[in-house]
Amino acid sequence: MLKFILRRIGLLLLTMFLVSVIVFGVTEAAPGNIARNVLGAYITPEQEKSFLAQMGLDRPIYQRYFFWLVGNDWLARRRIGMPLKQIRTEKGFLEWWAVEPDGTLIRWKLEGDNLIAIRKYADGRLEQQEDNGRWRVRAPNEELARLRGLRGEIEGDTRLLEEDRAALLSRLDVIIGVLESVTSEQEMLSALAGPEKELDAFIDPNATRLEEGLLGAAPELARDEIYEALVIYRNLSVGATMSIPPQQMANKMNRAATVVAKIDEELAKQLTDAQNAFQVGNVDVAMETLTPIMPALEAQSASYIHFVDALQGADFFAAEKALREMADPEKTPLDSAHAALLGRQLGKAGGVLRKISPGFKALSDASTALTKGEIETARAKLQEAADHMAQVARGLRMTELARLAKVQRTFWGVDTNNRAVLWERGGTRVSWQMIEMGMRRIRGGAVEYLPLQRGLLRGDPGVSVRTYRPVGETLMLRLRNSLVLAAIAFVVVMPLALVLGLIAGLNEGKPIDRILSIFGLVTTVTPEFVSGIFLILIFAYWLKLVPGATVFGEKAPWERPDMLILPVATLTLVELGYVLRMTRASMSDVMRAPYIRTAFLKGLPYWRIVLKHAVRNALIAPITVIMLHVNWLVGGIVIVEAIFGYPGLGKYLLEAALFKDFNAIEAGAMVLVTLAVGTQLLADIAYTFLNPRIRYQ
Repeated sequence: MLKFILRRIGLLLLTMFLVSVIVFGVTEAAPGNIARNVLGAYITPEQEKSFLAQMGLDRPIYQRYFFWLVGNDWLARRRIGMPLKQIRTEKGFLEWWAVEPDGTLIRWKLEGDNLIAIRKYADGRLEQQEDNGRWRVRAPNEELARLRGLRGEIEGDTRLLEEDRAALLSRLDVIIGVLESVTSEQEMLSALAGPEKELDAFIDPNATRLEEGLLGAAPELARDEIYEALVIYRNLSVGATMSIPPQQMANKMNRAATVVAKIDEELAKQLTDAQNAFQVGNVDVAMETLTPIMPALEAQSASYIHFVDALQGADFFAAEKALREMADPEKTPLDSAHAALLGRQLGKAGGVLRKISPGFKALSDASTALTKGEIETARAKLQEAADHMAQVARGLRMTELARLAKVQRTFWGVDTNNRAVLWERGGTRVSWQMIEMGMRRIRGGAVEYLPLQRGLLRGDPGVSVRTYRPVGETLMLRLRNSLVLAAIAFVVVMPLALVLGLIAGLNEGKPIDRILSIFGLVTTVTPEFVSGIFLILIFAYWLKLVPGATVFGEKAPWERPDMLILPVATLTLVELGYVLRMTRASMSDVMRAPYIRTAFLKGLPYWRIVLKHAVRNALIAPITVIMLHVNWLVGGIVIVEAIFGYPGLGKYLLEAALFKDFNAIEAGAMVLVTLAVGTQLLADIAYTFLNPRIRYQ
């Protein structure tokens, strides 16, 4: 028996490994996008890329599987150069910290270009202070090559003022000279301090706010009715896939038609025809209607479209050029229709951009002038707005070049989100920081992420990408809930099904057998969602005897037994018929067996034949079915849990699968494999008590 059990344990481990590999591969290949599931359908490619990097999902699949299995804290420890420790806070959260030589826990965050150390002492006290001494020069030879290339770029940048370009080059030459002549890192850092501090004079402290404001305003300006209609036409004309349904396209065409109706009624009518075609899903007919009219509409809004496109692409010099085109009579002739349309667009742009920089009030003034028919005044205001945009663009460019001219530093540490992070200081790299409502664009930040985990083999299946909570803790709570529900259903249904099955089998062909068989067939073929809803309607909605949903909050299921009645009843109806019919068939076969006939011929009492000889052998097949259904009861009751809102394992895995939450899916699969193999082992052991002839070697 011991050898048999050990073989089964070995089979369990092998099965878990194979299932984990298959599930990992299937989850990777399955359709869906984790980043869009978490952040919404309208995230940009840059945001998606940043999110995948922060979650460690940009790494090769074999590496992610290896980290999931054995952990990666050992790799992070080597890169950081300090021991790592995972602790549990007073609120129950798990946190990773690096450990200093004196035992103090430490991790870091980046504020601008400053590295901030967060120390946690033995008494629980937290302390924050600058820790910029940990920065290290990133590959001096590579930096030297990069800065020489940057020098050539600055020399050829004609958009800068000559005096600004000369001042930048003089500081950059000093920095290049330091890298060429100094080899000691400490001496290098000391020699770089002076010229890099001088570069700070070229950095506008408001540059980040200003740039983020302009980039944040671009999507709002792009919600212009004409612009949105033109974007739809552009994409469809080149065969691009649209992420919005035809109904939304119809709505956007309707908005554009409403605006154009005040300028050109015939054009508005054709836009309405296109709207009607989109409304019924006929995109081809809509495109036939739009093709003759959209080039003319695009020509009327060309300069404004170029302006919005430039802002969205963070090309502020191109935005300046677009404003000058609007002010140029040759490139933007302003007839009454065009002036009305442009005036409306500039009014919105001015209202948005003047909040970012007062100089953009000139756009609002240009809009007012166009409304009054004062074309020349409007052109003068557009020139004024273009001059201000040129000043903004040069300031942002100088800030960018001054940051790039500094020697870049790097540092590996543990951040406040339980990741080993390679931070970069210097340069103009843009990254995205996850916040409660999505992602926020920031300067600098991390260039590499390694989400820390101990690995499944050490009891850590990772963190859910959906809830950011440890999968192990949530999974155990959900498993407990499912086990409670399954155990109650098992205790109710299995003895009842066995007894009814034995009664039916002993009375084969009699009315009671027919009644029980039909009852079992009806409950077996009735789907769970039908029987569950039926019970809710009768006992919760009409009779109002028990709750129709399971809302436990922080309570354990057994604290609200009234909420368990309907889920247990639904499971009982599903399982009762199947086990009943299986037991009936097994009992009927046994009662026709030769040894049973022999027992009758010997004159043994009927009750003794049934209880002593028939029942034990008749239960072998039902026991197999019952053990198989234990696994189903725990992991396969998704429908029942979904109907009643029961917070169990099945519902948890369903939500994880829909979300592509691979850590949760993998951990759940391991639990189900363990249950499947474990229950079969119990069934095999039970056979030896039911039939003494069965022995395992």
